[in-house]
Amino acid sequence: YTSSGFRNSFGGGNNSVPTGVKLLLILNTVIFLMVEISGMQFELFYSNFGLVPAKVWSSFMIWQPVTYLFLHGGFIHLLFNMFVLWMFGKDLEVDWGKKQFIIFYFLCGIGAGTITILMNMTSRIPIVGASGAIYGVLVAYGFTYPNRMVYLYGIFPLKVKYMVLGLGIIAFLASVSTSQSTISHVTHLSGMMIALLYIIYTKWKNLRLWYIQLKLKSQNNITQNEEKEVIKLR
Repeated sequence: YTSSGFRNSFGGGNNSVPTGVKLLLILNTVIFLMVEISGMQFELFYSNFGLVPAKVWSSFMIWQPVTYLFLHGGFIHLLFNMFVLWMFGKDLEVDWGKKQFIIFYFLCGIGAGTITILMNMTSRIPIVGASGAIYGVLVAYGFTYPNRMVYLYGIFPLKVKYMVLGLGIIAFLASVSTSQSTISHVTHLSGMMIALLYIIYTKWKNLRLWYIQLKLKSQNNITQNEEKEVIKLR
């Protein structure tokens, strides 16, 4: 894997994890261990902190689109999400800064949960996991470093942009499928869509700022030239 975060961690470079990613890794891991030790998965997932769309409406549990991000259905579920967060989130936080990365992470996660609620308003099946935010991180990484390589199953080389596109297609097809699944593909797809909109908005805002600066610079140059002409006339 060609990410600087991956190379540094396994290649003897600077392997420090940025503060935001580190905090998310610790919180998710600690909460998972506490839930497992308590043996109260059902109570925590269904009754209070998992995302249960019907309960958000009927019982006004408006905190669930936030708390579901820190619950996971098993060790493999946690491991996959945290591995992807560490692998891809590290470079994004270094580039963007802690504040922007954290805002983006929760925007994707909470937004994905909110869309899931709207799409399944009567559902009483609890949804848990940070996957909505994680899929958003993947999209952002795909736009930021599209030509970096990953090795699918540790064997097949694949550019990040194609991996993200493939995941998006899978999430879309699975979300419109009528077959039953224990995975909330709608949440995954929603996280990706929110990330895409965020990237488009950010690029548009930066382009607009660049245009304004260019226009001001041009106006300033015109003013300076006019002043020079006045001096010459004098």
